[in-house]
Amino acid sequence: MSRVVSTGSIIVDLTVTVPAVPVPGGDVLASPLRALVGGGFNLVAAASRHGAHVVYAGVIGTGPYGQLASAALAAEGISRVPGTAATGDTGVCITLVDANAERTFITSPGAESRLTPEHLDAVRPKPDDVVCVSGYDAVYEGSRDALTEWVMSLPLGTTIVFDPGPLVSEIPESVWNALLSRTDVLTLNDQEAERLTPGVVPADQHFALRERLRLRPETATVIRRGSAGCTWRSNSAHGHVSAPRVVAVDTTGAGDTHTGTMAAALAEGFDLPTALRRANVAAADSVTRQGPATAPTRAQLDALLTRVSR
Repeated sequence: MSRVVSTGSIIVDLTVTVPAVPVPGGDVLASPLRALVGGGFNLVAAASRHGAHVVYAGVIGTGPYGQLASAALAAEGISRVPGTAATGDTGVCITLVDANAERTFITSPGAESRLTPEHLDAVRPKPDDVVCVSGYDAVYEGSRDALTEWVMSLPLGTTIVFDPGPLVSEIPESVWNALLSRTDVLTLNDQEAERLTPGVVPADQHFALRERLRLRPETATVIRRGSAGCTWRSNSAHGHVSAPRVVAVDTTGAGDTHTGTMAAALAEGFDLPTALRRANVAAADSVTRQGPATAPTRAQLDALLTRVSR
């Protein structure tokens, strides 16, 4: 059975809800602080809940935040590569969720930002696996070289999904070139696409991305457009996949839920448009609940898909 293998760094979200993000030098009263496992956990949890056999191939710290991350992975039934513990604790992300459900992040990396060749050598994806790579790990100086070499060494037939994330502008060009030479699906949100193709209208962003990043013809591009769903292009095929209307209360982890669900569906054998339909509905459902890792289960997702298709 095909697996979903993810190197995306897991951190702990220290989350508060605020009426608005304060201006520089200002202050604002917030809700009680919550410590919840997030970051790359959002993706692997979504994939596991979809029914995929998921392997987490990142590093977990040894302190109290690392213990939270380990417990969360165990609770979801997610496999870990032996020897993933590292000295130092797992990092944290200070997350502000405003009245419009938009989130603002401040990330303080920890042990998860130090992937080593020795660690990744223990990860052995198979040709039919789906491997998810995060832009955070492509930025971290302690991870990017090892990650790039590992991705380049993966067997042909392995499907590589690359989500550059909010740090899209900070990925070194050499790392971009190496990772994209093996990427099968490049997925990013509309804001990240705008940073890579400034001034380009949405209808032309896929063409501009392909030219700007010199993508292989067979690489598919996916642009997540929030409540408008997503658009995609692969070779000469392209399309728009809508999303159901929901009342959002917290968008934290929605992009990772989308990517994890899509990866799980691809591993199961769904084609890209069908995988994106499933991912759109899962991500839309996830924003109706507060906190990270709020993806629906497979049964819940199937019921939602039946409901929205009527």
